Amino acid sequence: MKKLSIDNPFFEFMGKVGDVIIVNILFLICSAPIITMGASVCAMYETFRQMGEDTYISAFRTFKDSFLSSIKKSIPIWLLCFISGAILVFDLMFITRAADIALWHITGMAAGCLMFLWILINCWLFPTAVFKDMGIKEAIRRCMFLATVNLPYTLLMVLLNLIPIVCFILGEYFISLVAPIYFSIGFAATALLNTKIIDRCKTEF
Repeated sequence: MKKLSIDNPFFEFMGKVGDVIIVNILFLICSAPIITMGASVCAMYETFRQMGEDTYISAFRTFKDSFLSSIKKSIPIWLLCFISGAILVFDLMFITRAADIALWHITGMAAGCLMFLWILINCWLFPTAVFKDMGIKEAIRRCMFLATVNLPYTLLMVLLNLIPIVCFILGEYFISLVAPIYFSIGFAATALLNTKIIDRCKTEF
């Protein structure tokens, strides 16, 4: 009878897996309008933070409460990140097709550096800064500090976050391999791993 107890490590593990799947589904649903994706990311990371501290009631309720509490503050930051990222991607795509002259090489390097900085900041922005009582400018400054101080960990988070994008660039075969994983558990699993990484980092000024 002891082996069938709900306190059995196997059932505890499966319960955690179930929570991660629930969070992944909620993340996809709440990200569908695009404009609420920032709040969805915030809610996902806050859910895993509370799970790590064992202070959450349920994955669904924690995600819902976190989503609703962060939506107003996260939308302006998310729009700023989305628009600036789209501009940088467009610039890089244009530059790669431009004439092979020194000016475009310099412009491309500048755009590439800005894109890299954008990626570093966004590794920290929604997981940590949006829940703090600070404005957009201060939140971005804080994330630049965290990304720099914890650069090795930040680069590891970048690699985890870029996996689906790299697979998308590589083509249909790789997309077909990862799509079922990310639609079921992949985004939440990445956030969970990033949460574990953040726990090891210096997160105070």
